[in-house]
Amino acid sequence: MSLGRCNSEPVLRRTARDPAEKRFLHFLDHYSQRHRPDRPVSRAQTQPHRVIVTDASDARIDRGLRHTPQPSLPSAKRPKSGAPVSPMTALLRRPSSALSRDSPGKITAIRQRVLSKIAIGIHVALLNAKISQKPGEIQLEEPMREATVEHVQRIYRQFLRFKALESDRAAEAQYLHQVKLVQEAWCENSGPQAAQDDSFSRNPWDSESENPLSRMRWATFIHWLEQEASCGIQQTYRRSVAALLRGVKLWRQMCASPEQAEGISLGLLLSWAFPSSSSANIAEMLSWLALNELESIRWPSPRLIDDEERKQLERIFHKVYAKGRAAITADDIAGGDFPDRQTQIMTLVDSRLARHVFGDKKPLGSDWDW
Repeated sequence: MSLGRCNSEPVLRRTARDPAEKRFLHFLDHYSQRHRPDRPVSRAQTQPHRVIVTDASDARIDRGLRHTPQPSLPSAKRPKSGAPVSPMTALLRRPSSALSRDSPGKITAIRQRVLSKIAIGIHVALLNAKISQKPGEIQLEEPMREATVEHVQRIYRQFLRFKALESDRAAEAQYLHQVKLVQEAWCENSGPQAAQDDSFSRNPWDSESENPLSRMRWATFIHWLEQEASCGIQQTYRRSVAALLRGVKLWRQMCASPEQAEGISLGLLLSWAFPSSSSANIAEMLSWLALNELESIRWPSPRLIDDEERKQLERIFHKVYAKGRAAITADDIAGGDFPDRQTQIMTLVDSRLARHVFGDKKPLGSDWDW
């Protein structure tokens, strides 16, 4: 007696010789349907398969069993090591339509979990927070506190580093593009002028990258997280950055608005680091940065003289310049029209400088109203 299969998987096209081989072929059918979700389900897969038991003595007897395999949906694959898949990784591998079918309560819980992982990862990666050594989920040694000026400035400096890295990559890509155009122009014997004309077609992101507070590309931040998750020294640090990477990707898939989908702004990065902060708190953090920038470019205030120095200058003025007069002119400050030898020695400025400072023939009061 031999076993045959009807409507088998078109890729396999095998004939079972015993019940064990029949079960193995059925497993291969199920495995191929599960791990090839992009392949459309054929009509043979949706129809019931029939195993025909034939005998060498009587080939007309049909003594088969029927089973109806159901096409399985794509699910999260387990890694080769056999370790369980993270819930956030499983959510990332689900299609976006599957997330929209979840209940609102479940979506809210997923969002809170994602924001928690992102906040912990940013505190570890950008603020150098210490990770708890307790087994289980990644947690910080100290609970998250309210935002401080130092924390906001550190995140701002890291954001500027991301923007500088992004501008360097854009400049390198622009240079390579120009080199390629020049090479193509020389190969086509059209000269370098055509390549120079085409090289001025700039990416719209280039003008954005010139502004230090413009949005940062998602690819820049994700590429940096991938490097940190792969090349970090401590295992706990790599785990936290990997969780941050999964959380950022899932947040972009679930919660990003059309403007936020274009890039990551500084305000969005601050809201990730401090998830309990409101819009008013984020605006206050940005005002801290603005005041700090104004303080860095502000000139120092001139030093004012104290009362003792002021009295000493007034005595010199009354004794040398005023000499009991109610008002004096710029020429009097310079020593008068015909100064004597003693007046020339004690006079500090000439008539030209006095007219330039006080004006021409302007009477000055002895009470320092100039």
